Amino acid sequence: MYDIYRISNMLGVGSSEKKIVSKGNSKMNALKIVQVDALTQLFNRVGWQTRAQKSLASAAEGDTSDVKAVLFIDLDRFKWVNDSLGHDAGDLLLQKVARLMESCLVCEGEQADIAGRFGGDEFVILLQHPSSLSDVAKVANAIIDKLSQPICLSDACCDENTEVEIGASIGVASYPSDAVEVETLLKYADLAMYRAKHSGRNQVVFYQPEMMRQIERRRRVQTQLRKALKQQRLVLDYMPVFDTQNQAVVAIEAKLNFSECTELMNLDEAQLLGIAEESQVGIVLGEWMVQEAIRFCGQLLQEGVEISCAMEIRPCHFQQKAFVNWLAEQLDRYGVPPELFILSLSEGCLNSQRFSVTSQLTALSRLGVEIAIRSFGSGNWSLLRLHDWPIDRLSLSARFVQEATHNKVIAAMTGSLIEMGLTLNKTVIGCGVSSAEQVAFLNSCGCFLIQGGYLSEALSEEEIEAYLVQGLVGEAIELSPYDSEFLEEIDLDDEAGFNRQPKF
Repeated sequence: MYDIYRISNMLGVGSSEKKIVSKGNSKMNALKIVQVDALTQLFNRVGWQTRAQKSLASAAEGDTSDVKAVLFIDLDRFKWVNDSLGHDAGDLLLQKVARLMESCLVCEGEQADIAGRFGGDEFVILLQHPSSLSDVAKVANAIIDKLSQPICLSDACCDENTEVEIGASIGVASYPSDAVEVETLLKYADLAMYRAKHSGRNQVVFYQPEMMRQIERRRRVQTQLRKALKQQRLVLDYMPVFDTQNQAVVAIEAKLNFSECTELMNLDEAQLLGIAEESQVGIVLGEWMVQEAIRFCGQLLQEGVEISCAMEIRPCHFQQKAFVNWLAEQLDRYGVPPELFILSLSEGCLNSQRFSVTSQLTALSRLGVEIAIRSFGSGNWSLLRLHDWPIDRLSLSARFVQEATHNKVIAAMTGSLIEMGLTLNKTVIGCGVSSAEQVAFLNSCGCFLIQGGYLSEALSEEEIEAYLVQGLVGEAIELSPYDSEFLEEIDLDDEAGFNRQPKF
């Protein structure tokens, strides 16, 4: 039920008009429906924007030193309340949140702050007359403090004295320093809010121009990627994985080569893939990369070369419900046995709270493909997952490999990671190898599968195919400065041996 007098004040209706309103004036009822959120009694999007535009228009005609600020507020953990206590409890929480926010604002007079709910758990406030940006920060932090306290939901929809703890992420854009139009201020405040959410939540972030520049850069990259895919300017290169016990290439890993796209050359592969997966182009690119890698595996098989191929799978692709069935179709299409395909997964793939990682990994394991963990030893994921999940391979973080030869602590940690992996019957690969000393160290720890620029950079499809096919008939070409005799010369117990240079 609407509070007639409260809404009349919000809409600027006079006292004589209130009497008409209280008798059911149809015009006022129509205004309420159009401009007011029925649940919270705050303005809805239409009502808020109407009032905000009038306020900014008035400011533009008056004192040029007038300062205003838009606060875009998104509740943290609101979905948990809806899921665990039900939507009635969620509605009650939104009503209480509206009142708590109002307690931090100026709510009376012509210069009252304008609060609105745009839908879901998104709220917007226009601070009419903050004395300074520090005053804006004070109000925003007061809202966060209020919403961070336990909120009691005492109603028929909840048990007596049920308390919930949420919080809020707030983005702020200022008038006139950031923008002078309502829509632009909203866009900037929304952008700052997402920065707050991704920076740990429950905090206030003020809009900075660099945020918009980053968005525009990312949009340009996504556009260029779409064009590159359409124009077939992307290719896959392949990084060999060596077994140092017999100097053989035992696997290859597909790497994206976008050197033909000059507009993307200032990015590395990880940055490019990260930007791509923020839009639909990430799915398209991921599917193309997997198809190309599987096609090449099938091509090698036709030439008598049977070798495992690893491919990094991004979270946006891995977490698709139909991913396993789609992958099975691609392997079948090109006649590649599943056991020859290795899915290389990052921490981002494995840390989803809205997606059953266990079910996906189990389905992939049943399909027969191998699962590898990228950058093993870094990140925040639990080691218990090595027990709980069907993990086959561990690719050591390049930082461990590259620092192990001159940092005793890192060396001890690297050795422990390798020992643990081998004890758990996992295949362990040393990645990012850039020197003979690193090869020798890894070998001394029992890690004989090596990958990195010291042995070979990523090679084109034609180069790796020529090497593998010629190796099959005993005519292997020289691929790297790697030399078995050189490693035999290194005394692993002699620190001086770690200073030797590779033979070329």
